[in-house]
Amino acid sequence: MQPESQRVGPVNLSERILFIDVLRGLALFGILAANMRAFFAPLDCYDHIGVLFHSRADVLAQFFIEAFIQGKFISIFSFLFGMGFAIQMSRAEARGARFLSFYPRRLLALALFGLIHGLLIWAGDILLTYALSGAILLLFRKRQQKTLLWWAGSLFALPIVASTTFLTLYFSRFHRPWMDPKPPDMKQLYAVIHIYAHGTLRQILAQNWVEWKRELPTQGFAIYATALFLLGMWVWRAGIVQRLNDYKPVLKRVCAWCLPVGLIMSIYVAIVRAVIPSGTVSLWGWSAGILWLPGSHILAAGYASGLALIFLHQDWQRFVHPFAAVGRMALTNYLMQSVLCTLFFYHHTRSLYGRMGPALGLAPTVILYGAQVVFSNWWLQRYRFGPMEWLWRGMTYGKFPSMSKDESLPTIEPPSLSSSPTTLSTAEGEHATSSITTPDKITD
Repeated sequence: MQPESQRVGPVNLSERILFIDVLRGLALFGILAANMRAFFAPLDCYDHIGVLFHSRADVLAQFFIEAFIQGKFISIFSFLFGMGFAIQMSRAEARGARFLSFYPRRLLALALFGLIHGLLIWAGDILLTYALSGAILLLFRKRQQKTLLWWAGSLFALPIVASTTFLTLYFSRFHRPWMDPKPPDMKQLYAVIHIYAHGTLRQILAQNWVEWKRELPTQGFAIYATALFLLGMWVWRAGIVQRLNDYKPVLKRVCAWCLPVGLIMSIYVAIVRAVIPSGTVSLWGWSAGILWLPGSHILAAGYASGLALIFLHQDWQRFVHPFAAVGRMALTNYLMQSVLCTLFFYHHTRSLYGRMGPALGLAPTVILYGAQVVFSNWWLQRYRFGPMEWLWRGMTYGKFPSMSKDESLPTIEPPSLSSSPTTLSTAEGEHATSSITTPDKITD
């Protein structure tokens, strides 16, 4: 009998569902496009970029990003993380291994990556949030499908109820001055810009520490992240991704409903934020704040289902295949985006930090992501794993796998569009064979 550490170790590259990699890879583009504004300007300007950049092109670019990108692709990324949790758990059970023998180490490694990323590279890290939410998922690993849905719905509703309650109190006799939203402090903003544009490495790291501590309250996103994780678990257990073609009618209905509804909500939010100045108190502003995350999640569902329909079309599959390599190296590419952008804006083009608006920021977004597509495909033609994926696996399983490609492994082919069972890929880029008997319809 093999040692447990071997039974739960990395698996062959040929065992995968290509669609999951493609979806994850494209989600990384949206994450980069949304985050770019926080690479060339202070984090305090992320939602108030208009206080620094007022040109028509910048206003339109900011509107485009808020309406169609911000919050949508991180939702997809979070959803896939939860799906990966369910995949790894089912794989461990199929091999007779104890899931808890390795997954906590995986989360600890992810938390370590998040701390290093947030403290030393860029304060807008999401990995620590994922590690915290991933730990919460351990409580749901034996729960029934309807329980996952109930908790996901409750967690989605909790911040909405809290925001609505706060809004009601604000416009009542219980109003207090501390409730008033405040626009960014321009003096402080320009001080931060000066540090990142002209400061020493020590000054930049010190400012990054200040911003990281300021961002800690945003770990409340873990509530939404956990809800998305649970939804990802539910979708995998329902067998939807394993049998995409069987669920094509469902995907069409989801796309037909979620795309228009999500677009209406997201465009409304973007219009309100563009029209109402930062710090202005109004019902319109509060309603936009309440609708932003639900609208983002709904539109994300429309995007994901639409991409699934494109993927199921044989003539269109080839156009999305190159993005699969980006998805397989998701951790590497996510961290690479932060490293390259901070190096570029903080050190080598100091005249651009605080001066490049959202419109010009689209150019480095497209260039960097295009380079990542090329690099990821080049790398995976030569090696089994991305660099950070290799490190993550070694820290998880206590043994570092070989990076060289095994010549005996079969060639990776696109999944069949038939209803036969397929292989799978985790949300973090790890691949495993499904042992789940998937249903023909969504059941509890």
